[in-house]
Amino acid sequence: AVVSTQSGHYGRDINKFEMDVEIFGKIKDHDFHMVQMAIETLGRTHEGALKPNVHALTDTDWEHFLSNKKNEIRGELWGFKCGTMAFVQGELIGNGDDFMRWAKEKFAMVDFRPPAFYEALSNQAYKGHLENPDREVIYMDLVHDKRPMGRMIFELYKDIVPDTVANFVKLLSSRAEKKYISAAMHRIVKNGWVQGGDYINGSGANSESAAGGKFSDENFAIKHDRRGTIGMANDGPHANGSQFYMTFGPAPWMDGHYVAMGYIIEGSSVLEDIESIETYNERPKRPLTLHDCGLLRDAL
Repeated sequence: AVVSTQSGHYGRDINKFEMDVEIFGKIKDHDFHMVQMAIETLGRTHEGALKPNVHALTDTDWEHFLSNKKNEIRGELWGFKCGTMAFVQGELIGNGDDFMRWAKEKFAMVDFRPPAFYEALSNQAYKGHLENPDREVIYMDLVHDKRPMGRMIFELYKDIVPDTVANFVKLLSSRAEKKYISAAMHRIVKNGWVQGGDYINGSGANSESAAGGKFSDENFAIKHDRRGTIGMANDGPHANGSQFYMTFGPAPWMDGHYVAMGYIIEGSSVLEDIESIETYNERPKRPLTLHDCGLLRDAL
């Protein structure tokens, strides 16, 4: 159990001051859940001592956050490798272990729970994230010149663009079809996007929806405001089929012209590797294909 031994007059003195505590961490990071539980415990044993603000982040959001913080704080964070970061009163405390040492010093709190407990908590939290009824979480495994590149995981917003997501999911996950498997990623535009999904011959000349033919632009509510935006390529208004793209950065000029459906949440390094692939006339010099794809929950 987590034991807080601080009590009596000293405990009441601490409670005179409400401290702002802000925690950022990856959903899958064990230390993030250790710190989160410690804060919950202190909320019971030292009511009013802390004003917590806890942020559970996907891998991609964490990478973006950490990059921004390194630029902001600089020296202290250049070598930061952990998946949890803690601040008290706006001051950096450090990683999960640093926060637990701070909690022990301030509140005499000691944590006796085994690491396996927090591993189970992180697995449960990640599973809960994947089961969000408003989202579909999909994976793509790419191969370049017969060499595996790794896995990218995207969160699709079926609550915002349900028809667009349904078409995409059927093409990549239907057991009877999985039409995207072995489909070429035929176009790479440097500082722009990678494009694929022509499952007929991989040339980029074909784009047929799961139901056959084209379908209309559903809406443009999801913005191309970050790296790893995924959406439907088209030949003009209301001409969506099977071809899709993934952006290498924010692309606001795409807003209102292309239907975005979600964002990358894991595998940003794979996207970086794709952008560095050698091309000729925007085509990979060596084959870049989808080796496997589907709903992540079916692959776990």
